[in-house]
This record gives sequence, structure tokens and C-alpha cells, in this order.
Amino acid sequence: MKKDMCNIYIQSEDRTISTEPGQTLLEALVESGVLLRADCGGRGRCGKCKIRIIEPDNTDSEGKLPDSGVLSREEIADGYRLGCRVDVLGDMTVDIPESSMLTPEVAQKGPTTLPDTIPVSRTPSAPYGIAVDLGTTTIALYLCDLNLGKVVASISLRNPQVMLGDDVMSRITAVSQKPGTLKRLQKMAVKAMEWGAGSLCRSSGVDPLTIDTMVIVGNSTMVHMFLGEDPSSIGVYPYEPLFKEERRVSAGSLGLLFNPDAEVRTLPLISGFLGADIVGATLAVDLGHKAEGTLLVDVGTNGEIIILGKNGYFATSGATGPAFEGASIRHGMHAISGAIDAVKVDAQTGKAVCSVIQKNPKQPKKVSGLCGSGVVSAVAELYRAGLILNDGRFNTEAAPDLFQYEDELPEYILAPGRETLSGMAVTLAQKDIRAIQLAKGALYAAIQMLCNEKGYERPSRLLIAGAFGSYIDKEDALTIGLFPDLPLDHIEIVGNAAGAGAVLTLFDDNYRIKAEELVRDTEVLELALHPDFQDIFIKSLAFP
Repeated sequence: MKKDMCNIYIQSEDRTISTEPGQTLLEALVESGVLLRADCGGRGRCGKCKIRIIEPDNTDSEGKLPDSGVLSREEIADGYRLGCRVDVLGDMTVDIPESSMLTPEVAQKGPTTLPDTIPVSRTPSAPYGIAVDLGTTTIALYLCDLNLGKVVASISLRNPQVMLGDDVMSRITAVSQKPGTLKRLQKMAVKAMEWGAGSLCRSSGVDPLTIDTMVIVGNSTMVHMFLGEDPSSIGVYPYEPLFKEERRVSAGSLGLLFNPDAEVRTLPLISGFLGADIVGATLAVDLGHKAEGTLLVDVGTNGEIIILGKNGYFATSGATGPAFEGASIRHGMHAISGAIDAVKVDAQTGKAVCSVIQKNPKQPKKVSGLCGSGVVSAVAELYRAGLILNDGRFNTEAAPDLFQYEDELPEYILAPGRETLSGMAVTLAQKDIRAIQLAKGALYAAIQMLCNEKGYERPSRLLIAGAFGSYIDKEDALTIGLFPDLPLDHIEIVGNAAGAGAVLTLFDDNYRIKAEELVRDTEVLELALHPDFQDIFIKSLAFP
């Protein structure tokens, strides 16, 4: 062991981990497979990664907290700190409360639209396999019975890589600027997937050694990082990945220890910003047999879009950012219990009436924040009620008592402090609206550009996939101008189609051939090089 390594003794688990100094305690734990709640991505906002520091007793992270309300003075006096705000500089002894540990009650990345039983075209060496949608913000895993052709169980969790950047470009920058960052990012994803696989096997009574294969889909950057390949070339013109073909390696070579002998496969990539996830989604919805002009959009941190034209596929991507998945939002969180997922405004009082996710209604959770669909619902409803103006500014004059202020900027109160877990009001901030405007502007402009280039005024039909897309209200989306104005019955929610594509490939080797054909037959539109994109994007920011 290196002399400069720090030892962290976890009293609650009676185990010691070692890490290089300079990381946060949260990062060190994640890299060692100890996954904590970190709904805000390690930004000190959610208060979920609470840890008690036993030694040294002079650890002081209070000055690093962005809000004194995250931890109470009593908690600080008792030695509690947020793992994301403590730097590991030497040996430590800590205790982790059970409430801080990640549990299987995590956000779902949208249901997969699959038949009850899927034909199996190959003879596996072991009876089970795992399909993975490795998203920028969310990782979804599906445990599959390869003999029966069924998904046995699924789980999803926040990608711990968000601690080093909300989007792919920030992670690419981190990799290019600091040696060792690629290895850290790879380890974070691997440990998260290891945790997810273990959780699925335990809950289903499956021996991990009976897992034969793992199929991975994800955007091009996520696939590169997972395989330990430097994604830096994707971040600079001409935005080319190091490879596009499928990869096949052993689980053990990546550090996946549930069954080191299992084979790990990735689907091929189309381009630097059109990855294995849109390939899997296109196969899952059978886009090639839809009506001409049908457009599939996988809404995530990076919006990937593909349309079926007269002579094949035409695709592009838009940098939507993490707002649609609850990240980069002041009170944003994953779609778990306690998250606001829909908002209505009382016509008489103007106050918010919120729908809150409760996975266990017998033990309801207090409001903790709002997830991606909750943010869009809030913006759409406040716009309909006249509390948000066309340009995205709050109309505080309409009902001044409904707002509070932070740094002189207004925030609409969704849930007062007496109704929340933290005791502080959960709000929709002005910057949250701006984040939604930028995200929806990027997505709408990308869709419109793709249609324009192929001679369509708008798509004939719209298929919406992805974590956020699975739960969004279609009327809310049209209200804020997220998608082209289509009849509601021309818009279809198709769930986590990328994950479904991974599942289908796990069962049927023919999908690997179909994936290669799809990549070969797809023409790519590079928005960054198009002279009209900026104008269309700017016009798309306002609410219609």
C-alpha cells in the first residue's frame, strides 16, 4: 500500500478502506463500493450523505456548507458532516447512519416496453444476464432470465459520476485536465453497477456466478469511460470517438467482481454524441417499420434524436443538460419518495398543490425536493396561471406573498418549511426556470433542425423515451414548447427504450447485426456547424 494513502475505518460496518488524499469523503466511499444517498450529486444541498466523524474530532466542514440549514447546529456539535463537503486529508474513523446508505428504493428510469416473453436466440453458458442503460445521470440495470426470456427484476440509481460534472462535456474536461480522473470516473460507474447487480441478485435469490452476460448501452462518452478509454476526442472538433464498433470484454477486466468470467458487451456508436443508447432505443421501438417522418427522441442529459426519412435514418443530438432529471435544480432530486412530481396551482389562492412520490404510502415521506417531471410540471402550471411570463421571468406582482427571495431573486414557494423534511421551503427558483428554458430550447431546436433538413415541417409522429420522458405529462411539455405542436394522440411515451434495446440484445444476437446495420445507414447532422442553429435556438427559449 502506498505510504501516502489514507485509511478510513467505517465503524458501522467494521471495515477499513484506503484512498488517496484530496478526495471528498463521499468520493472515497463510492470508489470503494460504499454507496451513499447523494441526490444533489455531491453539492451539499440535499443533506442525504450525512456521516458522523468520530476521529479526528476537529474536522470542520461547516464553513464549506452552502446553506447553514443543511445541518443543524446540534448535528454539527455531535460530529455530523456531509460526506460531500469533507476532504480526506488523513486517517479517519467514521460512522454511517443507515438513513444515509443507498437502498433499493431508488428512482426508476422509466418502464421498459417489452413483451411478457422474449424469444431467446442463443444458448447461454449460465441462466442469467444483466442489461444496463448507463446514463449520464441515471444508471438502470435489468436482471434477465436467459432461459425463460423474461426480465426478473430491475433497479436504477444516480450515476455517482455526477460528483465530477453534470454533463459529458464537464467530465471530458475533467479527464483532459487532471491525470487519474478517467480511472476515478470508470471506478465510480463500475462500483455503482456492481452495487446494482448485487442488489438485484439478492432480492431475486440469484447467485451472481450464474450471470452469463452483461449488455451495456449509453452515450458515447459514458461507454468510453466505462471501458477506460479516453473520451477527450469527443470534446473537440470534429468530435470523433476513439472507436464506434461494439466491444466485448470480461467483467473481471473492468473490475466487475460479481462474476469476473461474465462477458460484457457494448452496442456500437453512431458518432461522438449519438451513442449505443439511441441505437438500442431505435431497435426497441422498431423505428424502421414506423411511418415516414416518425421521430424518436431520447430525453436525458444529452437529447439524442433520430427520424425515419425517405431514404433511411437521420440523427442529431442536443445538449439539454441535467435539468430534466432533477439535477442542476436548486431543490432538484431523484424521483424517489418525497419528490414532487406534479404541480397544480389553486385558482383561488395561487398556491401550489403538489403531488409527492410515495413508494410506501403507509410510511409517507415529507417533501424533500422536486424531480425532473415535477420541475417541468411546475413551470408549465405557473405559466398557465400567469405567474411566469413569456420570457421566463416570474410575475411577482400577480401574487407577491407566494414568493420568497434568495440573493434578491424571487423563488415561488412550492412547499412551506412546515411540510418539508429539512424544515426549509422547497421552491422553484428563477435559475431553475432558466435551466428548463435552455434545455427545452436546445431540444426543440435540434428537432426542428432535423425536420427542416429532411423537408418536414414537423414530425408525423413523436416517440418519447428516457428517464424524464417516461413520466412527463404531454400537455405540460407542449405548454412550455419542449416539442413541436402535435396532436396528443400523435405523441407516444415509449419508456426506457434504450434499456429495452439492451435487454433485447441480451436475449437475441440478431440485434447485434441490426445495430451494425443501423449505424451504417444513419446520416448525422452536426448542429454546431449549422449556420441556422443559433437563431432557431434563441427563438426556442421563450415559452409559446
